[in-house]
Amino acid sequence: MKMKTCWVAMGVLLAVVLNTGVVRAGYPDRTIRLIVPFAPGGANDSVARLVANKLEKTLGQTIVVENRPGGGTVVGTAAVAAATADGYTLLLVSPAHTINPYINKTLPYKTLTDFTPIGQITRSAYVLVTSPHSKFRSIKDLQAVATLPDGQISFASSGTGSAPHLAGQLLATLLGVKSVHIPYKGGGPAMVGVMRGDVDMYFSSVAGARSFIESNRVHTLAVSSERRLRALPDVPTVAEVGIDGYAIDGWYGIVGPANLPVEITEKLNKAIDTVLNDPDLIAHLQQQGEEVAPGTSAQFATLIRGDFEKYRAIVTTSGLQLQ
Repeated sequence: MKMKTCWVAMGVLLAVVLNTGVVRAGYPDRTIRLIVPFAPGGANDSVARLVANKLEKTLGQTIVVENRPGGGTVVGTAAVAAATADGYTLLLVSPAHTINPYINKTLPYKTLTDFTPIGQITRSAYVLVTSPHSKFRSIKDLQAVATLPDGQISFASSGTGSAPHLAGQLLATLLGVKSVHIPYKGGGPAMVGVMRGDVDMYFSSVAGARSFIESNRVHTLAVSSERRLRALPDVPTVAEVGIDGYAIDGWYGIVGPANLPVEITEKLNKAIDTVLNDPDLIAHLQQQGEEVAPGTSAQFATLIRGDFEKYRAIVTTSGLQLQ
C-alpha cells in the first residue's frame, strides 16, 4: 500500500511539473499588463505604448498599458512587486526606480530583490541648458564660480528627488560650487524658469529641450551621459569638458515580479530585442531623444545595481531629506 501511495504521489508531482512546462511553453496565452507608474501623456507613457504595440505583434498577444501613478512611481511599482510571477504583469522602469529607495523613508518593496530584470529598452541623457542671455556659456564658466567668495549657482529640476535634480546636484558637487536647488512642478515650468533667467541652469530631457534648442531659446552646455547622443552629436558630455567621473544616463526598461521563471524572462528579453531592431520603432524613439539599447537581462540587472549605488552616493552628499 505504501508503495502504491508513493507511485501515486510521484505521478501527481510529474503531472504538475509537466503541466507547468506546458503552460510556460505556451506563454503568453492571455493578455499581458504593462504597468506604467506615471500618469498618461508623458514620455514614460509614450515609450511604453510604442513598445507594447510592437511586442503584441512579436508575442502574438494583447498587451494592455495600465497607468498606475502615485507616490513618485511607488504605487504602480508596489502593485507589480505583489503580482504573481507568471509573466502577465510587467513594469516599465526608469531611473526613478533606483532613486526612490533614497528619498523615501520606507517602501513597500525592495528594489533589488523584489523584481526580475527583463530587458533595457532605451538609453538617453539629460541636456544641460542655460538662458541664451546667461553669463554661463560653458562648464568652465560654472566651475569659475567656485573661486568667488560668495559664488553659487542655482539649478532647476522637474521635482525634488528626480533624476534631473540629482544630475544637477552631482555636477555642483564635482565642480566644488555652492548650489541652490529650485524644484518645479514638471519639466515645462522648469524650462520656462531657465529661459526667464530665474535659475542658472537645468538638466532637461532631450525631448523636452529639443524645440527650445532648435529655436535658440536656450543655450546648451553639455549632455549628462557617458557618451554623446545621436540626437545631439555636437554637444559634448560633461566628462569631455573636464569633469571626470560625471555620468548620468536616462533609460527605460521592463521588469517583472521576483522569481519570474527563467524561460519566460528569456522569451520576453528576446521579444524586446526583436522589436528594438524595428526601424519604425527606432525612428519614433529617436524623435523623443531616446536610443534603443538591446541587451541581456543580466546586463540590465547590472545597470540597475550600478544606478542604485550611484544614486545612493549622490543623495548622501546632497543632504536630501527623506520624504
